[in-house]
Amino acid sequence: MKSNIEHEVIYLLAVVDLIKSMVNREMFDVLGTQCHQNILFRTMTHHRFFAIALVDFLSKTDGKVEAPVQPKAFLRAVRDISTQPSFDVNGSVNDLKLAAESFASWLETEMEVDVWLPSINKQVVLRLTRWSLHCIAGNLSKHNFLRSVGIAMDLKELLAKADAPVEMHDVILVQNDIYEHFHNDVGLYHSSAIAEHLNNILWGIQTYLLPEFRRSYTHDQTEYYRYAYQYPDGLKDPLSQACYWDLMNHIRSGPIFEPFIISESFKSRY
Repeated sequence: MKSNIEHEVIYLLAVVDLIKSMVNREMFDVLGTQCHQNILFRTMTHHRFFAIALVDFLSKTDGKVEAPVQPKAFLRAVRDISTQPSFDVNGSVNDLKLAAESFASWLETEMEVDVWLPSINKQVVLRLTRWSLHCIAGNLSKHNFLRSVGIAMDLKELLAKADAPVEMHDVILVQNDIYEHFHNDVGLYHSSAIAEHLNNILWGIQTYLLPEFRRSYTHDQTEYYRYAYQYPDGLKDPLSQACYWDLMNHIRSGPIFEPFIISESFKSRY
């Protein structure tokens, strides 16, 4: 059975790997200066990958018995780690806790989306959390209508709450309309704010683990490119040790982007 510190290292590496697959210079550019910035995706395909990776970040990890850790949403894992950290030195975890809680609060906020659905000839106001909207948009980005029956059931319930009850065949037809609003409209608008939150989490992990990196890192005095890490107590499992090594390498290189602040004009709507 793995120790708490081993679970933490595995989760943190998975979080860093996933966020860096979304927040990097191949995906988008950060435009503007100071507090008036936004992101611009390279292509629509990059935006679509961003949405797919985001829904993975908001979903639970693999729940199979053979999985190395218990199933838990990545953001939930970060919040739990920031509450009971294994590597905190003089409050080094504080930035990570603030970033994780801020993103969770933002995602849990309920919003209204006024949409025209030509497939069923209805104008409806949908009420849902940002978390729900991006889970729907990400799953629709990932699957076509024959692989998204679960999402269709969620949409059927959402439409019923908006006083627009429809049959299942109509829900399947309306998915493209919903996707247009959730992904191309709201999702694209939210992407800059989401990127800021994710980048803040990366920097929170960087600040949190930097004291541990300094303790652990050693290098050959004659051949500087040769280096090693001294594993902390309690890290015995080979997988956890490999994850620790990779995680320290991420701390060594640092986040891809400097911290950026998205303009309020990309945060005040929805």
